[in-house]
Amino acid sequence: MKRTPYDGIWARRLGERYPWLKEGQSAQIGMAVLVWLLIVVIFIVTLFAHRVNLSVGDLAPRTITAPYGVIDFAQTAKARQEAMASVPQVYNTKPHVLSQQKKKASSEYAYILSLSQDTTAPMKERIDAAQAVIPIGVPQSIWSVILTLPPAQLAQLKQDTLVTLSSVLGSGGVRNTSAGIQEAKSFAARLTHQEEASPSLRLFLTNMTQSLVVPNTFLNSQATQSERAAYAARVPPVKILKGEVVVQQGQTVTPADIEVLRQLGLLNQGWDLGPVLGSMIFVSAAIALVGGYFWFLRRKLLDSWRVTAMTGLVLVVGVAAIDALSGMAGLDYLVVPTAAIMVTALVDAGLGLVVSGVLALAGSVLTGSDLNVALVAFFGGIAGVFGTSRLSQRYDILWAGLLVGLVNLLALLGLDVMQGADLLQPQVWQYLVWAVVDGVFASILAMGSILLLEGPFGVITAMKLIELSNPNQPLLRKLLVEAPGTYHHSIMVGNLAEAGTEAVGGNSLLARVGAYYHDIGKSKRPYFFVDNQFGAENPHNRLAPTLSAIIIASHVRDGVELAREYRVPEPIVNFIREHHGTTLIRFFYEKALDQDNGEGVEESDFRYDGPRPQSKETAIVMLADASEATVRTLKNPSPQSIEQVVRRLIKERLEDGQLDEANLTLKELDIIARTFTRVLTGVFHQRIAYPDRVLKEMERSRGNGNRRGKRPRLVRPMGNDRGRGGPRGPA
Repeated sequence: MKRTPYDGIWARRLGERYPWLKEGQSAQIGMAVLVWLLIVVIFIVTLFAHRVNLSVGDLAPRTITAPYGVIDFAQTAKARQEAMASVPQVYNTKPHVLSQQKKKASSEYAYILSLSQDTTAPMKERIDAAQAVIPIGVPQSIWSVILTLPPAQLAQLKQDTLVTLSSVLGSGGVRNTSAGIQEAKSFAARLTHQEEASPSLRLFLTNMTQSLVVPNTFLNSQATQSERAAYAARVPPVKILKGEVVVQQGQTVTPADIEVLRQLGLLNQGWDLGPVLGSMIFVSAAIALVGGYFWFLRRKLLDSWRVTAMTGLVLVVGVAAIDALSGMAGLDYLVVPTAAIMVTALVDAGLGLVVSGVLALAGSVLTGSDLNVALVAFFGGIAGVFGTSRLSQRYDILWAGLLVGLVNLLALLGLDVMQGADLLQPQVWQYLVWAVVDGVFASILAMGSILLLEGPFGVITAMKLIELSNPNQPLLRKLLVEAPGTYHHSIMVGNLAEAGTEAVGGNSLLARVGAYYHDIGKSKRPYFFVDNQFGAENPHNRLAPTLSAIIIASHVRDGVELAREYRVPEPIVNFIREHHGTTLIRFFYEKALDQDNGEGVEESDFRYDGPRPQSKETAIVMLADASEATVRTLKNPSPQSIEQVVRRLIKERLEDGQLDEANLTLKELDIIARTFTRVLTGVFHQRIAYPDRVLKEMERSRGNGNRRGKRPRLVRPMGNDRGRGGPRGPA
């Protein structure tokens, strides 16, 4: 492989020490290390640059604003504690307590009834027995009255006690607290005062009922904790928004301010190894992802230092741009889609997706943005890749930008709705509008950046290829004017190569444009090539075969020189350089053998300089060039004879080793042969030979049409024969 200017002694030594490392790839590794170092430096400088040296009680030397959004954990915790405190405790009522107390009340009244009916015992003994069993705190005088009441009146007291007890224990219950019990007894006293008019009976009923009031509602700690935790979870986190003032100049710094500054990474805590080591690890992972894509999916791209250098440049500039724009509201979604569009247009869609993901995550970590920003930026990058993957002209990038803006809008709106954002706030719609505008700006910025990178890095895009295929290109016009036969041949080869390349999944546009320029060197000495002689004397008839071979082979070198002069991109120059490979100029070689007088003929003198085709596209142009030129010489081209010629030429190139480095499989060569046969059969098909009788009849009809001054009858031609000598009908 041709050495790059970036290879040196250290590269050779590295290749000798590690045989698996191809020559030239050491430059790519060096670029990867340089990119890693630059991005790490950006991370470290950014993380340390905005720190301030403050402590509690200090006066803020300047107004400090949040460079990115962050959650204020201290305020969030305070808000959630307040929310939990507002949730009342959960109590559970036990219904069996009321039934139990009613049974106790009935039992006690039954005992009182038995004492009142025991007239044999002295009153003093009965009162003492009642006070011992039912210690409700009423004096003996009250008991003497109660024990002399008739059964009906005792039954009424019992009923009043049960009703009051049901009211007290049943209406919300009695909580198992001193306050709850006291409140219940007070409620019982109010109810009993309404039931009895007699002071003695009222006092007894009150004390009796109050003695039966016990707690029946108990605190459920677990349910209370769960309820408070659920309520606290519904409290949204308190956020410090990007650009919000954390401390004002001259303000006394509080512990809460210190905690916020620490969360934002703005508090100077001395030399901290964490940000440095973390930056190195994170950037290593990001570079490894990009390198993994090259190694596992597009390893051939590693052979091009231009592609790796350009990818590294996009990554470094992208990270730096994200850092620089982080303080500008509304530009969060600009950099990632711009890089995605550029990489997709300059290299391929897969690399564009990888770069989008890496930059989105790197930007989120670098600027401390929340995950929403990274998600929306990544979605926009994916949309940019999709919109740019099928470019036909430069303005298609603007449509890709509109697609990016639409995806940004939908993604951001969806996240806002999911997170319960107030869509009536102007700030929400301001960000939605900026998301759309960023997509359009990204396409405009990418369009200009692609123009800057195409030339220095020798990368050719689909848009550039379409521009190069324009017949008004100076080099193509030169070929048309000075070598018209070669120009026509190149157009035919381009059509043939495009069909063959598309059939095997290659870059058909690149193959077509490369075929247009592959013989551009013939414009320097056009009449030495049979394409441009048009029946004139062949100058090679007067030249020695060796000189003729030199002239023929020189059209490759002349083409490369012309391409350099007209600033043709390097991928197109490869078609000029490789379309003959190292094949033998067989006609003049055999002529030299016939004229050999015993001095011998060196075959190497009659071979092209090469190199052999290095890609599918250049190899297919080689096969298309030979096939079109050879089939043109057939006197009676039939599908069978055309296919025979095509397959013979492919076999010769294969056996001569010309396709060894082109990465074409035998299956693909068979597909190419069938495609070439189909296309060439359509071009060089046999014409229908009309019988003499039909020709005479046509001549007689033409003569009759001109009699008596009448115009010949216009006959609509069959097929597409307009412009081939027949009369033209109306358009």
